[in-house]
Amino acid sequence: MTASHLTPALILRELGKMNVSDMEGVLHKLQRLSATKKGALKANEARLLETINATLPVDERAAYRRLATRRKNGTLTPAEHRELLRLSDAVETLNARRMQSVVKLAALRKTTVPELMERLGLESLASHA
Repeated sequence: MTASHLTPALILRELGKMNVSDMEGVLHKLQRLSATKKGALKANEARLLETINATLPVDERAAYRRLATRRKNGTLTPAEHRELLRLSDAVETLNARRMQSVVKLAALRKTTVPELMERLGLESLASHA
């Protein structure tokens, strides 16, 4: 018999044929397996939440805002422009990773991305520079 042919009803029927001691041993192993899977799920969710909440370091966020303001004012030097491009790329990378993690977390929690974003209080992923 292969795993693809196993159903919960078939498994329970076979368990019913076991003696109590063997059944309790299987139950104990199932409880450990369940706890392990739940722990792995929680660890995976924690990693995804960490990515969702990631931002640039404080000094880079400040530099990004300062340079973006200078760009709007038309006072950006070529060196500052290169630095702004580098920081913009970093922000875009964070946002791409964040969105991937939101999608994965929504799937894990069996919900939609908009519902998850609302539950997490994520108004817009673009605002997390």
